[in-house]
Parts: sequence; C-alpha cells; structure tokens
Amino acid sequence: MIYFQLFLTFFKIGLFSFGGGYAILAMINQEVVLKNAWITHSQFMDIVAISQMTPGPIAINAATFIGYQKGGFVGSLLSTLGVISPSLIIMTLITLTYIKLKNQPWFKNIFKKLRLLSLGLIAAALIMVAGDAFGDLFSVLVFTASFIASWKFKLNPFYLLIGAAIVGIAFG
Repeated sequence: MIYFQLFLTFFKIGLFSFGGGYAILAMINQEVVLKNAWITHSQFMDIVAISQMTPGPIAINAATFIGYQKGGFVGSLLSTLGVISPSLIIMTLITLTYIKLKNQPWFKNIFKKLRLLSLGLIAAALIMVAGDAFGDLFSVLVFTASFIASWKFKLNPFYLLIGAAIVGIAFG
C-alpha cells in the first residue's frame, strides 16, 4: 500500500507544482510532512540540504530520498517516477499545442501568468525554509555571506555548499 501512496502522492506533487525545484518544496512539505506525516520537518530540512548537494533536480532528489526512507529501493523508484511522470506527459502535450498556437496572443499570456505563479511558490518555499534556518546570529551570518558570495561575486553554488558544510562542521 505504501508504494501506491508514494507514487500517487509524488504524481500529485509533480502534477500540481509549477516553477521548478524550489517552488515544489512547499508542496512536498505539505504532503509529506504535514498531511501524511511520513517524515518530520527536521528530516525534511535535512533532505532539502542533501538534495541541493547531490547532482540533479532538487524535487527528484527529494522524492527519491523520501521514497527510500518510506519504501526502500522500490519506494524510491516509484516516488521518482511519480514526480517526473506528470512533467513528461504535460510537456509532450504543451509542445504539441505550442507548435500549433505559438503566435496567438492569448496563448502567450498564459505563460506570463505561469511565471507569476512560479514566483509566488518560490517565495512561499523561501519563507518556509527561512523560518527554521535562522535560529541564531551565526546562521544569519552564514546566510549573508553565502548570499553576497552568490549574488555579488557569482560564486559557484557547489563551492558555497562545501563552504557552508565546512563552517557547520567547524563551528556547529
């Protein structure tokens, strides 16, 4: 039964989430932590951190890790297939539709509104993660240094992750 639940839950997440990996985090949290209570919020935050550090899209990595925790290898496989299947189906349909309607003004407006939806979902994910992340002044300093290094100096995110991990180990 857990296998079917994992596939269906992540299929729903993949189907109703727009805006990429970070925008999907709010919905994964809602379904996996709050609704199904498969993992704790703390475990979810750990999975988010690990998903950022491993190659590949964060949503797929998170689905794989959560699926593995709940259902082993088969659970991870079904969770991953669940989260990517809607995108494959939808993108195939959109591509076929886009080829036919790409010059229609009303069709162009749809994509403008989807960008706004994506921005709102990313903002919700930011607020969710920020609530737990800023537990003390040291965390705020690590965030500020990472933000400046990324925004101002265009430092590679991989190096920022390694640096934050080292600082976390050294200073806890």
